[in-house]
Amino acid sequence: MKIITQQRALALAVGVSLLSACGQVVNDEVEVPVAPEPQTQKWVSTMTLSSDCGVVAQLNPPGAGGGAVRPPRESVETDWERVQPGYVLLEPTGDKVSYLLGVDKEVAGSYSGDYYPKYTQLLPNGHRLYSSKATTTDIHNGGGSTTGCVEEYDANGDLVWRISLNNDYILGHHAVRKMPNGNLLAQVWQKSSGDIAVAQGRNPATLPEDRDHWFDIIVEIDPIAMEVVWEWNIRNHLIQDFDPTKANYGVIADHPGRMDINHFDLEDGLIHPDWVHSNAIDYNEELDQIAVSFRSMSEILIIDHSTTPREAEGNSGGRYGKGGEILYRWGNPEVYGRGTPDDRELYNQHDVQWIRDGLPGAGNLLIFNNGHPDLRPYTTIVEIAPERNPDGSYVLEDGQPYGPEEMFWEYNPPEEEQFLAAFISGVQRMPNGNTFINAGAIGMQREVTPSGDIVWEYEYRNEHGAPDLFFRAEKYPPDYSGLEGLISN
Repeated sequence: MKIITQQRALALAVGVSLLSACGQVVNDEVEVPVAPEPQTQKWVSTMTLSSDCGVVAQLNPPGAGGGAVRPPRESVETDWERVQPGYVLLEPTGDKVSYLLGVDKEVAGSYSGDYYPKYTQLLPNGHRLYSSKATTTDIHNGGGSTTGCVEEYDANGDLVWRISLNNDYILGHHAVRKMPNGNLLAQVWQKSSGDIAVAQGRNPATLPEDRDHWFDIIVEIDPIAMEVVWEWNIRNHLIQDFDPTKANYGVIADHPGRMDINHFDLEDGLIHPDWVHSNAIDYNEELDQIAVSFRSMSEILIIDHSTTPREAEGNSGGRYGKGGEILYRWGNPEVYGRGTPDDRELYNQHDVQWIRDGLPGAGNLLIFNNGHPDLRPYTTIVEIAPERNPDGSYVLEDGQPYGPEEMFWEYNPPEEEQFLAAFISGVQRMPNGNTFINAGAIGMQREVTPSGDIVWEYEYRNEHGAPDLFFRAEKYPPDYSGLEGLISN
């Protein structure tokens, strides 16, 4: 074989193909093509999406339910000097119409969509992001949690896109968040066989009666391509000390980044397949972290969003080097073996969120601490300031629970102003430092000062004169751009 140059000889020696365009012979030299380097297979979610949300469904009848106690007095008068100006977005559970309420308690605007709304967010561009109720064929959970359909409408009320998270094996639920990149962050239940849970160390004697087991998933969706581009599944981050034959067997306290699959909460004396019951999410762009509320564990968690989807399945990679393991958790250290019932701070909490930049307490976590009819029969609002390392990770001492030991701020009203909203509900920090409270389980909204003074209070009553339920209620400043066109006067 004729060799023309030393460089060419070297190329042939390492298997570089120098075939002509025809892939044949070049200057009497027969060269064998070399297979290309194997490429890492692109991650593709197993979750398929559609734009068909099914028929309109009213799954939750109006009216306050159990686990709700109102203050033993009439609502306070508005303190016009200290109340935050703005409009409250109210969405009664049993009504298709959403209402904007001014501080004078008059309806300032209203609108409706195709489905019963669960949680609408007014976006800065005037669009409306809906979590709406839709039917499902096989998987359903009530209690104000089922959504199944996510929609975006423009300022004229025209549909921009619609995504169904609702089929025989998945169900979208609770909250969604629009991310800065335009994608959607959503919560999904994944229905699984109890055999899968047992294979991961669940005690088979504690499976629900129907032997189903649901795993909570957080997904990032490109709503235009209708594609899941990132996901995190609690199923990949489990620990247990029940079955030593399983790979995830270990000491619970030695693995604070994982969830004990054998820790569960009894709901009305029953074990529900909805095992951890996540009920809220929030996103911090600066830290690239996601905060999640696990109601049945009475704790809030933070996970890393900077991972690739495959890294999110494991315990390495991402900005913080821990893959999809839990970066931080707070509220009930007994769940991960680093505390007792006396160390518990949260009771069936909702609506965990980072306080936004520019607001008093920015960067802290704000939580609606619902309470429990038997264990702690009143609601509080909690603000905490977790201690972080310079890289944004969280301080954790060996053998100790995550801090802080002391809350940054807490709204714990005196007995005559106490209430119990044991489910749904939410909270929000106002520009003037006040805190807006949605006691959704009793249909009451309240705004309080940093010192706990009530400056505004309202109780919605439906056309039958009865209170109603509100999953969330959000207050917008009067100059908020997303209100344009919605205020009727």
